[in-house]
Amino acid sequence: MSFWHKKSGFTLAELLIAIGLLGSVAALTIPTLAYNYRGKVLEQQFRSTYSEVKEIGSRMNYENGDVGEFAYKCVYVSAHKCGPQTAAGNNLYSGTNRWSAEFMSYLPGGAPFNKDANSSNGISGTLRNIYKDAGSPQGPRWFNANSTPGIVCDNGGIWTDSKGRLWTFNGENQFVCGDINGTAAPNRMNVDTFIFKPMTAKEVAIYINNENPNDPHVTNYSGQFVLCDINKISNDNWGNKMPSQTGYRKGSGSAVDWCYFNEPIENIAAMDWADRLGNKKDTGTSAGPNGQSKTLTRNNNYWTDYINYR
Repeated sequence: MSFWHKKSGFTLAELLIAIGLLGSVAALTIPTLAYNYRGKVLEQQFRSTYSEVKEIGSRMNYENGDVGEFAYKCVYVSAHKCGPQTAAGNNLYSGTNRWSAEFMSYLPGGAPFNKDANSSNGISGTLRNIYKDAGSPQGPRWFNANSTPGIVCDNGGIWTDSKGRLWTFNGENQFVCGDINGTAAPNRMNVDTFIFKPMTAKEVAIYINNENPNDPHVTNYSGQFVLCDINKISNDNWGNKMPSQTGYRKGSGSAVDWCYFNEPIENIAAMDWADRLGNKKDTGTSAGPNGQSKTLTRNNNYWTDYINYR
């Protein structure tokens, strides 16, 4: 008696269909996973960088007194000792470069990029449109919602550190701009490039830019330094300008996503960047409890009238 044994398995057509389905699923999920991974890496890089900037501010405050006043003197008081010194005990750098050199001395491996802090030499191709030569001026250039370039930290040179980050500076206002992933894309403000301002022994301000394409000041990069205030951020709808901590898509965030910080930031005043290039240049209103509604002008002392340091 004979028996027929039927072998079970997939036909070639069925295998091709299965492979096609797997490929379709992979095509849909892998980019999302990769994007979320990149977002997580950027978040970790931001947290690490913010922590380091905060620590630098604390150390400067301990070693030199009020970090805000010290930074101001670095730029504007020529006799003030700041940054590397010559053998004769004089400042090696002058003006805005003293603040950048002083700040970079606290970062491991802090050095001028490509041995030339005042140039983007060595940055080739399309990146030269982001990190321009000092006379152009040097970058970084960030692109807003209208793809309009803007430059905030345009003096003090381009610097790097042992982590490969790029640092530029705005000496007049003592801003520190950190590109947390170096020359890598996307070079977008508040995505991989952030503006910090050491304030006190405990606090560092972070800049929130206005990316509303309908804002008439968007080409001027209007924005402000703000405290990490959940209610204010929520009421002003700032959260949706930040990638969600879970989705990492721009526009998917909430008010909470602005508050990366370990503790609320206090005594940080808004700046009138909407008129930054106009008649009200460098004006603003103090957010400090003793300086509430006090107008900042060039005749005021920024650090006593505007910040209300404690």
